[in-house]
Amino acid sequence: MKFPRTPQSRTAAQPRTAASRTPATKLRLLATGAVAATALVLTGCAGSGSADAGSTSGAGTGEGLSVALSNGFVNGWRLTLINKFEETAEALKQEGVVSDYSVVNAPGENSATEQASQIRSLILQNPDVLMVIPASSTALKPVIEEACSADITVIILDADMETSCGTVVRNDYATWGEVSIVPALEAIGGTGNIVINRGVVGSQPEEEFYNRQLEILEDYPDVTVSAEINGFCDSSTAQKELVGVLGSLPDIAAVPGCIGGMGVVQAFESAGRDVPVVVFDTDGKSLKFWQDSGIENGSFAALTDPGQAVAALYIATKIAAGEEVPNEVVLPLIQIGQDQLANYADLGADEYAALAWDEASVDAALEAIANGEDAPAPAL
Repeated sequence: MKFPRTPQSRTAAQPRTAASRTPATKLRLLATGAVAATALVLTGCAGSGSADAGSTSGAGTGEGLSVALSNGFVNGWRLTLINKFEETAEALKQEGVVSDYSVVNAPGENSATEQASQIRSLILQNPDVLMVIPASSTALKPVIEEACSADITVIILDADMETSCGTVVRNDYATWGEVSIVPALEAIGGTGNIVINRGVVGSQPEEEFYNRQLEILEDYPDVTVSAEINGFCDSSTAQKELVGVLGSLPDIAAVPGCIGGMGVVQAFESAGRDVPVVVFDTDGKSLKFWQDSGIENGSFAALTDPGQAVAALYIATKIAAGEEVPNEVVLPLIQIGQDQLANYADLGADEYAALAWDEASVDAALEAIANGEDAPAPAL
């Protein structure tokens, strides 16, 4: 059965360029004084669950782009994204493409108000490029446009934001919803009882994710949704939610939805029930658990790609150089099957799988989007 794909790029009136800017001839070291008063600067080390205050980590003394990344909150996936960003920014600094870079985490728990204050502090530092992972796709529109008005190249990451400026680089949430349920339905032969594990209910990404799954289920009349849980894309939360309802449920063939597979497996095992098809997280701990447990029932892993920050950085360099790119760049997700687990054997316990973007693969993605095609993933 075929499922329609969500369009991978939207029609834009004007591609983003920065022809009026000459950032390669400027050096702007990001002063830490004003920023430190309102933010924590992350080191971006995968496996760390906290952010330490400190100075900007990538200050340099040559020509090139100054780049600031504003992040709304910290979790394992975001730390992997930050780590990949810093590794690439450091390599580009050695090549003279980047002069300095910083990653600044807003205080508070994903507070749009706090992040807006942080971004205004960064605007005063006048970076060439401002990359933002927004706490809110609506509340931060005004400050994003302030940054554009200050002649800063703005890249919006991991969010769908409608603005008059800035370039959006993201994964597609409806497609994520699709790849988080279709393999499970196929694994159970299109028949049986399932539990839907929902994400952060009330958020725009989860709404797209969930609605796409409901659309797909319309084509599977022999599949019964026995229950929904609010797992919040978290393994321990999914486990707790399932423990509370499993006793009242019939045999469950699959628990598709927003990751959490390790907690789902543990909930079923503790109840003495057969393990259903699940969706694992893409971090090293979850993938090792999957492999060590010997689960071979069609379970899989699917998640957004923290490597999108690397792609976004290369896109920023192209915009700053005056090249045209689409207003929105939608990139592929991480999908891992049983036969691919060996490729991630060296992943750290708290590190998330990420696509290995480089300049060539970003060029290929942009070319595909320009031709109306889905962006291809870089080779493993």
